[in-house]
Amino acid sequence: MRKYLFLFRFEAKTILRDPMNLFMCLFPLVILALSSFVFPRVLPSMNFMEATAMKTGLLIALIMILTMGSFFVGAMATFLLLDHKNEHTLHTIAATPMGLSGYLTFKMAYVYLLTVLSTLLVLLGTKWLAGDAYRIGNVRMFDKLGFWKILAFALSSSLFAPALSLLQAAFAKNKVEGFAWIKGAGIVALVPILLALPAFSGGMQYLLGVFPNFWASKGIITVLYPLPSSADLSYGLYMIIGAAYNLLILYAAFRFFLKKQQY
Repeated sequence: MRKYLFLFRFEAKTILRDPMNLFMCLFPLVILALSSFVFPRVLPSMNFMEATAMKTGLLIALIMILTMGSFFVGAMATFLLLDHKNEHTLHTIAATPMGLSGYLTFKMAYVYLLTVLSTLLVLLGTKWLAGDAYRIGNVRMFDKLGFWKILAFALSSSLFAPALSLLQAAFAKNKVEGFAWIKGAGIVALVPILLALPAFSGGMQYLLGVFPNFWASKGIITVLYPLPSSADLSYGLYMIIGAAYNLLILYAAFRFFLKKQQY
């Protein structure tokens, strides 16, 4: 247990000494500020011609809150791994009793924990600080989203962050390439916004199922913004499929990263 506490203190110092990593770690607070104080003031001021447009605007805002809160924690983890690659410390770690595999397991565990906490912060914070602002008619959308549903979403969706960080760090040779990979992955983070389009309702939604962040996002959207469809699954099933799919990708990314370090 002592060695893990030492490692955690070391990782915390590494984050604090780099302004970019620190900013990415704190970015969920920026998302919380947007979702709690900016969106609630912008949406009512928009002159939508139809109620449908207003609902779409709300849905897009909510999806951005759901998907972006944890994305930057994964980006931070990518830069931390690239620091190790650039300083050639991964080979040193591999020679320790913990080994590279053990160190990566520890690192991905705390990245996952940070992502879960950031997701809880954003969703629970938005619900408590600005839940009244997210409504359609007299229906408060966040009233349908209790703590256990939020926790299930956080546990399922956050598995994508460590997998993404491993893949980005495996392909990138340095921080410049890493930043390019992170920018490209940002498009994947916004894929669930397509769920706001009628073209991806019903059975067509599963065309987006290849993207790991689709499943948990779709599950929570069916609670916040229900549009009855025989093709929809239950909330719990969306979360389970999302967790299983992300775990599979995480395992593959873990093995791929280790294999890349052998060359």
